[in-house]
Amino acid sequence: MTNNSQNYDSISMVDRAIQIINEIYKSEVPIGVSEISSNLDLPKATVYRILNTLFQNSIIEKDKNGKYGLGLIFIQYSEKVKSKVDLNLIAKPFMVDLSAKTGESTNLGILDEDNVVTISSVNGESSVLVSRLIPVSPLHCSSMGKIFLSYQDDEMIKAYFKRHNQKRTVNTISNYEDFLLERKKIIAEQISYDIEEYEYGLGCISAPIYNSKGKIAAGISVSGPISRMRFKGIKYIENELKNVANKISEKVKVLGINITY
Repeated sequence: MTNNSQNYDSISMVDRAIQIINEIYKSEVPIGVSEISSNLDLPKATVYRILNTLFQNSIIEKDKNGKYGLGLIFIQYSEKVKSKVDLNLIAKPFMVDLSAKTGESTNLGILDEDNVVTISSVNGESSVLVSRLIPVSPLHCSSMGKIFLSYQDDEMIKAYFKRHNQKRTVNTISNYEDFLLERKKIIAEQISYDIEEYEYGLGCISAPIYNSKGKIAAGISVSGPISRMRFKGIKYIENELKNVANKISEKVKVLGINITY
């Protein structure tokens, strides 16, 4: 498993467990230890230990012949993924239109603990900065992340900044007190900015998407080189983004979809 440009370290045993789960997934019939070991070029003892751990945690199942298949827990996982697909289907046409109007990349993101995860993107004009972005970003230095963080209570925000106070650039907000000032603007204006807070040269503007109960379900953003976005007009991009976010939220509301993550 290769490291990305951020040089994150992989954990070898977790890496192997994921490879084994994928191997079981690809097999149309239950699969045994020897076959998995051969396919992945891993020692049988290692494969057996990982399989046993996965079995004990109901991630996989074992049949009477001692062969393995995916566990029923993946049905629960799939139900959650289906709700994301529903949001993707609703948002995609609007995202395509937004990218066409702004010429910049449009992204759809959801909250996942201390991170925002991009679940869908539409590419804009070519940009090396945007192309090398990874789909997971800390909340405090991404525009979508700051929207989710703004709607947490004070204690949760304080706790977050105790865990995450690193600066990616000189512009990154890295403490609770500074974020409170930003938070007021985000809630009041329903818009969030990342101006070279995640990556030098990169700009990103985000707006919230609400579910049928009025709770934030996702964020939508426009990202690109900040110099190019300024040339096109930040206010223009912001207005187009807000318009699309409102349309997606309204469609979700009309359809009665209570999307939560």
